[in-house]
Amino acid sequence: MKPSPVIRYRRRVEHVYDNLLNQGMTPWMADLVSKRVDSPVTIESCLNPSLAKIATPDGIPDMSIAVNRIAQAVIDGEKVVFSVDHDMDGQGAAAVLWSAFVQHFNVPPERLSVVTSHRLSEGYGISNAVVERILASEATLVISADKGSSDEPRIKNLAAAGRDVIVTDHHELPVEGPPMSALACVNPTRDESNYDPYICGAGVAWLTMAMVRTELLNRGYLAQIPSMTALLDYVAVATVADCVSLRPDLSYANRAFVKRGLSLINAKSRPCWQVFCENLRDNPVTSQTIGFQLAPAVAAAGRLDWAESGFRFLIADNRADAIKHWSVLQQENEQRKAIEKELRSRAFEAASELVSQSLVLFFEDGHSGVHGITASRLVERFGKPSAIFAPKGAGNRNGAETATDDDGHRLASGSFRGIPGLHVRDALQQVDNCHPGLMVSFGGHAGAAGATILIHDFERFAAAYEVAVGEQLEKQVLKPEIWVDGDPEQSLLTIQTLDELGQLEPWGRDFSSPIFIGEFKVLKIKSVGDGSHLKLSLERSGLVIDAIWFNAVEPGITVPLACEQRVAFAYQLSDNTFRGQRTLQLQIVALA
Repeated sequence: MKPSPVIRYRRRVEHVYDNLLNQGMTPWMADLVSKRVDSPVTIESCLNPSLAKIATPDGIPDMSIAVNRIAQAVIDGEKVVFSVDHDMDGQGAAAVLWSAFVQHFNVPPERLSVVTSHRLSEGYGISNAVVERILASEATLVISADKGSSDEPRIKNLAAAGRDVIVTDHHELPVEGPPMSALACVNPTRDESNYDPYICGAGVAWLTMAMVRTELLNRGYLAQIPSMTALLDYVAVATVADCVSLRPDLSYANRAFVKRGLSLINAKSRPCWQVFCENLRDNPVTSQTIGFQLAPAVAAAGRLDWAESGFRFLIADNRADAIKHWSVLQQENEQRKAIEKELRSRAFEAASELVSQSLVLFFEDGHSGVHGITASRLVERFGKPSAIFAPKGAGNRNGAETATDDDGHRLASGSFRGIPGLHVRDALQQVDNCHPGLMVSFGGHAGAAGATILIHDFERFAAAYEVAVGEQLEKQVLKPEIWVDGDPEQSLLTIQTLDELGQLEPWGRDFSSPIFIGEFKVLKIKSVGDGSHLKLSLERSGLVIDAIWFNAVEPGITVPLACEQRVAFAYQLSDNTFRGQRTLQLQIVALA
């Protein structure tokens, strides 16, 4: 049975609210911000963060070592390989690195190559297969992005073969520390770092390239090198997709990156953005557009097979190529959605039978490419930290057998998603501390992680993870929660209010877009799409307003709605454009 969400009201921090009022912010906007931050912030950090105020990244350990080595490789004409992850952050980082070298540093493309691991057959990180492809490239310098911090054994093999490895990453390091065999490990989460630890992988790559640009100018390599700000569209997409913090009192840099990046995307500065924006009916690209439409499509190829189409779409230098790769991505995304829908249904059914604080599931016929998304849906549905496991490599189109360890034991890979108050990687670290060898490998950060175990150890692992989760959450009773901002005055239910909310973009992790609550009379109910969505006409004190409720109808679940009934809804403000006319529309989140 679907658990009913608990409605919780956000409380504002009064001194933050008063501070924003004193700076001239309107009361209703100040109210929203002060319900999301703990310490005073400037209006600028909320509405118009400046790139000029981002701290110089020399506070990240090993930055100068990395910059000097990369600059030397550019000047000397060395071959360079970029080793990147297969998700949106990794592909965005690949686009940053490639574009920086080719468009800004004038490096011939034939001196560069991109190596991405296959999600299903090779998993995450710098795997042995990745090492083989790097060695085959004859590159003398390897730059990783969005991975590498936990890959010392493979990096050691690369170093032994005469390859210099520079790690750029944002994932938390193992207890052993940064990889000793890497020439440099540029990671703002290192203990000795004094830089913003919330930067995503593409953000770390961009900061590194910005410093390389300065170094090349200082060495007189070129008289002029274009500013790296032109590449912040890639960083913006990766930042939103990777769910790193966008709270102004936690990461000013992330807000500045996304704000500038959104402006570049909306200016259609590249063929990829021109093609993507064609189906948006002149609506602006927002953080939600990235999170729900762009990023899933770009990452879809890497979820089902090789991720190259996503990277090629991003760096396409003409419209025809962008259309070609976007078509492939859309096809892959439709397949991904179908696979996910089927697995999600089974996961919901299995999770409803568990009585535990964590939901850890194994599907012999699962699909490793959609485990993270499915785990996120479990978190939304049940309000509990979740993980989905399947045989490692499950879903591989090539029909390859699932992976085994050296003794022939079958391996399972799992994707984890957390909830507020739980640090997922710390929970996995505790499992490893208490049960050495139970996990073959693991890595990640506070909100998400991955792990590989032996299939026959699944039950033992699930029990150990439940204990680790309990250590952090104690005896909390976990249910799905919806945090709301209260019932707004009716005068605020306008398209102008929605546009003003847009000034507070980007919304995202730690700075979620507002959800309101209110009672309306239901005038009309109509099924739309595949029948799972509802189109509503609502009325409140004489104001008639349309609403859309996505995924309202599920098999076996009756929606308790009837015309003329008064119903309390949790909802967000959205818009609808029809025949050139733009009107306010409520997007229903849940019954309240």
